[in-house]
Amino acid sequence: MKLNKSILFFVLSSLIFIGSYWFSQYEYGKKNKLSVNINYLNPPLLLNDSLVNKLLTQNLPVKFSLQKDSLDLNILEKKMNKIPEVENMEIFLLPQGVISFYITERKPLFKFDSTPSFYSDANGVLFNFNNIDSLPYPEFKTTSSTISLENSALLIKNLIADPFLSEELKSVGLNDNQYQLKLKSFDFKITFGSAVRIKEKIKKLKVFCAFQKLQDSLSRYKKINLSYNNQVVASTP
Repeated sequence: MKLNKSILFFVLSSLIFIGSYWFSQYEYGKKNKLSVNINYLNPPLLLNDSLVNKLLTQNLPVKFSLQKDSLDLNILEKKMNKIPEVENMEIFLLPQGVISFYITERKPLFKFDSTPSFYSDANGVLFNFNNIDSLPYPEFKTTSSTISLENSALLIKNLIADPFLSEELKSVGLNDNQYQLKLKSFDFKITFGSAVRIKEKIKKLKVFCAFQKLQDSLSRYKKINLSYNNQVVASTP
């Protein structure tokens, strides 16, 4: 009988100890757990809070969690900055137990013609985001599979900086280091040539478009070449 009482006392004592330990760890975990605050430094188009939280979970190193005493901000920041849609992300741990993310999202400049489709920013960095497929970004096509997009991105950035081309530019093609343009409201093909004398070529293109609207005789030209100095060479098929 005394043995049974001793066993029962031992079991009860063990349960109380385990329960107390679990409860203390649970309370400690709640106090030590960080809350997340997400701030976008420009209006988000590609990201949202739910997606950032998912990416955060995926990019936390295995041995770390959102705990004050285990989180290495440098490791986490480096991992989060490798996300293609993120141009820059800075992470701060506030005294109130809040981890704050300040995110600069990549801004799409053009759509890259590929399967699957990608978008590029002004630095030629590619990222995938299908939810903006319906937005009117110009399309870039090339026959080369090894080309760097940096120079092409700079050209497209300069082209759409012009108010006329920001509305009209439909696509840019690159073949044998020569650029070709297509516009939305004009059906002639445009040989732009290499990415030099950009402002001069834009001016010549705008003048030709303006004259075509005024003179029906210019509508017979289906190709124009802007690569020559101080002139536009127009031709029929």
